[in-house]
Amino acid sequence: MDTQPKPTNLEMGDVDYRTPSQSPFPVFVMCQPMFVDNKIANNAWMKALKGKDKEIDKERFMGEFFNFYKILSSDAMVYLLPPTRGLQDQVYVNCFAYLPHLKDRDEIVLSNFVGEGRAGEETVAGRFLQTMGYHCVKPIFKFEGEPELKYLRDNIYLGGYGIRTDIRALKWIEQEYDANIITLKEKDEHLYHLDCSLFVLDETNVICCTELFESSEIKAIEKVATIHSVTNKDCHENACNNVRVGDLIVTSSSLQFMQKRDPEYKSEWKKNERLQEICDKMGIEILFLEMSEAAKSGAALSCFVGHLNYRY
Repeated sequence: MDTQPKPTNLEMGDVDYRTPSQSPFPVFVMCQPMFVDNKIANNAWMKALKGKDKEIDKERFMGEFFNFYKILSSDAMVYLLPPTRGLQDQVYVNCFAYLPHLKDRDEIVLSNFVGEGRAGEETVAGRFLQTMGYHCVKPIFKFEGEPELKYLRDNIYLGGYGIRTDIRALKWIEQEYDANIITLKEKDEHLYHLDCSLFVLDETNVICCTELFESSEIKAIEKVATIHSVTNKDCHENACNNVRVGDLIVTSSSLQFMQKRDPEYKSEWKKNERLQEICDKMGIEILFLEMSEAAKSGAALSCFVGHLNYRY
């Protein structure tokens, strides 16, 4: 006979578990790269690749993905979107943005893609998320999901626009959902989403390339967060394309497989040293992962995940 006392409502707490987002642990969405390809060159990185340099080794890609998945899922809940044939970039889950500041409901803003070949990813994600209780809305203006809408705290977000996302989409989110979005105009075609030039460390700290934005934009960020600066070159080496899970920052780097005579060795080393310095100051551990196959799609580590909550 079970003699253990049954938990009371008070002992269980008063959390309304409507969706996975109310979970006390981090929750992410990923998608296995079954159909990854780069036949459609839809960004500046891909267009610059020639011949064998652009050929994806799918077996190696799967290994790199799985290594990241294992690390993330060891300290978080990770939901997997169903891979869909014909969606070559579906593994890069920037097809939605979750709005965590809305405490009474669970809202998802789906992407309205500019990137060629990406339309359809938001449909698969929307159907999947709706089955878990989320309300999904697709704006009429161009918007490319979480990589362009970085959550800080309360109702404060940092929003990127100008290359892939229309500023009117950010204004619509502000008005529709009572959000406060600090808008940042992107100008570098290689850094076409905000997650390429800004990373939220926690509720009051961000990594940001200050030289990429106007002084008025930087001042707006400084009013709500402390900036840990990185260079434009650092951003081209994926200094901001990171993922935080608990007290761990995961980022991509090929330094361990490079030789000192390689042209990019010095810049990669400097970028890694700067990130290590920031993490040491913040008391956060950092882990460097090899993600070279994703680079052939112009992607980095942050492209692989979508948040369904934020737990720092």
